[in-house]
Amino acid sequence: MEKGASLNWRLDLTVIGGLFAFGTYILLKMAYLPLYRSSIYTLLFIGTAWYYLAARWALRIPPLLAVLVYLTAFLDGIGNLLGLYRQKFLFIQYDEFTHSISPALAAPVVVWLLDALLQRFGYRLPLGLVTIFAITIMFTIAGFYEIVELWDDKYMHPVPGMRIHGAYDTPNDLQWNLGGMIVGGTIAWSILRRASLRNRASAPVG
Repeated sequence: MEKGASLNWRLDLTVIGGLFAFGTYILLKMAYLPLYRSSIYTLLFIGTAWYYLAARWALRIPPLLAVLVYLTAFLDGIGNLLGLYRQKFLFIQYDEFTHSISPALAAPVVVWLLDALLQRFGYRLPLGLVTIFAITIMFTIAGFYEIVELWDDKYMHPVPGMRIHGAYDTPNDLQWNLGGMIVGGTIAWSILRRASLRNRASAPVG
């Protein structure tokens, strides 16, 4: 039994480590890939994660949530394809738009997944607390993304400044990220809370 459990955890670490490495590679290349290639990589990442969660933990991500994750990469690809970055729409640059709308789209996925995983391991936390944890996890990932941008700018290209456009670029990106996370997390909390209340109301008594 212990040997089987050890094998499962080794498999988990291998898959999660592989997804982390592949995700980092996608982040490094995303700004320079044509839309069709970034879409293929993103769909491959989503498909692998979906299959792993379904096969290992019997968790099936709702298709709508998977679509939301893909849209975060699609918006970036469209921006590169049409040259929208560094353009301003009213008071917001396209870069600021993607840094807010992408985490807003991804937040429902993270909130749902964190809540489902906690329940799978036998933990039940208030949905509001789960949402706060999800936002902090996403903000950590956003910080890691900014570090990836630094690596790309400093080590991967001979001419710096291709992705970090000034001293305030990183904190500006993070403030838009945080706003999107809060909005998306609040929406996810509201929807999941209503769904939970409906399930309780329809559950048989006794």
